[in-house]
Amino acid sequence: MRYPRLWITFFKNCLTREMEYRGHLFAQIMIDVAWYGVQLALFNVIYQYTPSVGGLSHMEMMVFLATLFIIDAINMILVSTNFWRFPWYVASGELDFYIMKPINTFFFAFFRYPSIASVFNLMLGMTLLIYALPQIHVPNPALAIVLYPLLVVCGFLVMFSFQTMVTALSIFLVGADGIQMVFHTLHQFGTKPDQIYTGFMRRFLMYIFPMAITASIPARALYGDLPLHMILWSIGITAVLTIAAVQFFYWALKHYSGASA
Repeated sequence: MRYPRLWITFFKNCLTREMEYRGHLFAQIMIDVAWYGVQLALFNVIYQYTPSVGGLSHMEMMVFLATLFIIDAINMILVSTNFWRFPWYVASGELDFYIMKPINTFFFAFFRYPSIASVFNLMLGMTLLIYALPQIHVPNPALAIVLYPLLVVCGFLVMFSFQTMVTALSIFLVGADGIQMVFHTLHQFGTKPDQIYTGFMRRFLMYIFPMAITASIPARALYGDLPLHMILWSIGITAVLTIAAVQFFYWALKHYSGASA
């Protein structure tokens, strides 16, 4: 229980700091709300001209967006701020202090700065899900109750795994801003339902760069359009990517030469 208590301390510390700059906190919330609003507005406009997109009805698309918002908010709350900060740790030598602390370096580097503003985003995503879910047909509600949270965790871990790998690369490259932006650009493909893609692109997002798992697969657990092999694949590749990413991070950390190099 040491690390959960420590994370709570981190959260309280960040909350205290954010309360000193309430205007900045409010601006962060508004920026994220604007991004969510753009996503909702885009699909609302599209559905004025067609009854379905990729076989999804309007409310099924809202369930997908709610799932996307929830997973994105979880990632933002827990690790995203730290992901963007890490290359600076390497370039400035601050990573030296992270390594010397009597705490797991991986945990400290990725969970030190929770995003307070993103708590509101999580609430927004859950509100949208509560609104849209009763308006779609869920073929097996009992199974969905079990699968959906499990696959949401898988979606978060897949995204976190890729962020971990990019972070590890920054140890070698020092400045990894370009790679971070490439990852962010590729991640945008995962912010759309996998049903809208066909051919190679769909296989790429499902099996090679499986960002479809971050939102499409959990949402499909609610539609009932999720075969058993896809469930097993999602769980299996999540485990493989998570273990590989953590091992790669520690391997890269062994090659960190410190600020004096």
